[in-house]
Amino acid sequence: LNYVQKEDSAKEVEPKLCKRAITLHTEICKDHGGDHNPCDKVYNVDDTITYGHYGVSGKLGSGDAFDCDVNGDGVYNSDTERFYYVSDYYDTTSKSFNSDYATLIYYNNVKAGEPNSLATFAYDASNENWHGPVTGYGELPSVSQWSKVTLLNEKRQLLNEKGEATTVNGSNVLGTFTYTDKAARLLTVQEINRACGITAGTFMEGELDTCEYLLENTKYSTSSLSYGYWIETAHSNNPFIVWDVLGNGRFVSNAKANDAAGRGFRPAIDVLKTDILY
Repeated sequence: LNYVQKEDSAKEVEPKLCKRAITLHTEICKDHGGDHNPCDKVYNVDDTITYGHYGVSGKLGSGDAFDCDVNGDGVYNSDTERFYYVSDYYDTTSKSFNSDYATLIYYNNVKAGEPNSLATFAYDASNENWHGPVTGYGELPSVSQWSKVTLLNEKRQLLNEKGEATTVNGSNVLGTFTYTDKAARLLTVQEINRACGITAGTFMEGELDTCEYLLENTKYSTSSLSYGYWIETAHSNNPFIVWDVLGNGRFVSNAKANDAAGRGFRPAIDVLKTDILY
């Protein structure tokens, strides 16, 4: 008799961290009145906005929607664990993209690691942009809250929108910032530029229309929500200014680092592409 050894069908396969969404998030476009160029310049009032894409099997595209089991409970919660693929991971030390890793952005701002579309915080209450997001970064999810996610580099070189580590014509040197005990970080201008096909700094209203998923849960849809959220990147010619995503203008804007009234913190995670089911 000949015997053929069969693989153990009961052998457990490690589940992927992220898998493609089977439903997409939606919001209703509200009438903003005096606000400039929010969703009612793109849609009719009361139209439904749908965020992200289902994507194409085997490919990753800007705005592809994923549910990621970041807390490790075995549930891919489409309401509270929704992320969008932005681009390859941008390494601020080597100043290059790493194609082995994906950068995914959360669907909402957070407060104490929990989704909150109203909470806003200063980037740095000292109103200096070369220290990193020292004031508000504590609101990002901790490694215990999102136990399945690990930053590729917890310590990050701060850069400006030109990819340089200085501001004000090189006179002010940007330091490094460590996201101590955090499972997420802030997006960079470089990642947004690549994802959306733009060059941040033009202040062109509507430049983020190709990346509408970045505007979910902001004034883009509803005037009572926050303006948007901080980006990690410092302004090259002003030591007090930091870049941000502005929902009601639909572009990459900037604000004083100590502005605690308008912008929140939105987690970006670093995910090995082999840990994404796409």
